[in-house]
Amino acid sequence: MTISTELLNTTFADLRGPLVNSFVRSSELFEALDKKARMPMEGGTYIERSFSGGAPARGVGVYVGDELLNMTRRQQIRKFQVEPHRLVVAINIPKRELNQNSGKLAIIRLIEQYPQSTMEAAKADINKFLLTGVSRGLVFQTAELNGLLTLNGDHSTGIGTGVSDGLLDFAAPASQSGTVQNVAKSSSYFHFNQYNDISSWAGNGITQLRKTYRQCAHYAGGIGKGPDCVIMDDDTYTNFEDSRRDNVRVSIVDDKIDKSNTLGLTLGLAMVYSSIDLDR
Repeated sequence: MTISTELLNTTFADLRGPLVNSFVRSSELFEALDKKARMPMEGGTYIERSFSGGAPARGVGVYVGDELLNMTRRQQIRKFQVEPHRLVVAINIPKRELNQNSGKLAIIRLIEQYPQSTMEAAKADINKFLLTGVSRGLVFQTAELNGLLTLNGDHSTGIGTGVSDGLLDFAAPASQSGTVQNVAKSSSYFHFNQYNDISSWAGNGITQLRKTYRQCAHYAGGIGKGPDCVIMDDDTYTNFEDSRRDNVRVSIVDDKIDKSNTLGLTLGLAMVYSSIDLDR
């Protein structure tokens, strides 16, 4: 059935706001980092942090009394350096469209929704890049984000000091040798990341996860200082969720698992999130 021009010209559409951004999905890592955001740089060239890979002195055991002290000073202090990256985007709204999109009939105000949509898309791009080294391409292509430091250790095309390689290498600590944050990785001075491989979830999935968590906690200073955030690809998260659900001693009639937030569980003291930006 066709609609007459009289009906179209005399009847207002029931337009409902606000604008719906169909591209939006959860950005777990970005949100977690945003909550921990520190004050921005106030000038300077690099973001720097010194670390010591060992003690500067050697001790001796006194058995007779005439032992000689080791007076050699060992150079142990190194410095992480990361060059900050700047991102800019121009949001253009023609004056003509602003004039037309005004008054009581402007249900969706472009001057408000354009910047909000752009920021949501930029957040999505950065979230995926930080996890994988590849952007979703909504606002920034991957090449524009190569000045940021990603978690993906296979990413080696970073541009700038300290961002050439990703943080987490997929190899045992002794085999890690890439330059991360402008310092070459080496287990001799404890600049490496934890790594364990799950051969099959049924065989060693949970045990490897817990082992990695404990190792991180040990190197973070002990009890209560383990990881606070774990992000898994959706398949791994599904296995993790199933293992937790099956690990019960009493069957509860009113099981609340379906009523809970299925995008956030716990491992030790850490919140565990599923991310569809990760592909196993």
